[in-house]
Amino acid sequence: MFRTLVLHCGRASYYSPLTINRRLLVTPAKIQTDGSFMNGRISRTAVILTKPDGVKYSLVNTYFDHKNSHESEWRSVVDGIEYSIKKEERSAHLENDNLGVINNLVNRNRPTGLYIYYYDYIFEMLSNMDYLAVRWIPRALNKADKLFR
Repeated sequence: MFRTLVLHCGRASYYSPLTINRRLLVTPAKIQTDGSFMNGRISRTAVILTKPDGVKYSLVNTYFDHKNSHESEWRSVVDGIEYSIKKEERSAHLENDNLGVINNLVNRNRPTGLYIYYYDYIFEMLSNMDYLAVRWIPRALNKADKLFR
């Protein structure tokens, strides 16, 4: 009840851990992800990775095979985790503005159809992470969205 109330009040929810493989001894990096879908199946994903020391990295990818905007959001979460691992950040807080994706991950609710691959791959990548927690944020707080402009 509380989680739903917070989500619908337009404020960021709290972080929900997806994995804790080791004791958290460091400040986690912050990852914000967003997906954008345009007609013609052109999709873009954006990632902002902020390391604990304040150094920021950004990434924008383009895909030509996505079916809809929901797939773009799933892919943005995958890109965020992959980018974190590439930049040797094994502990992170991930934020995304798509309530459906975050709810599926937090509640361990395996989606059907097209999104199963992304869901399974995300949980497969968690073996490479010491700690990963996710939360939903309102679009207005998602700075990754600004990378599209």
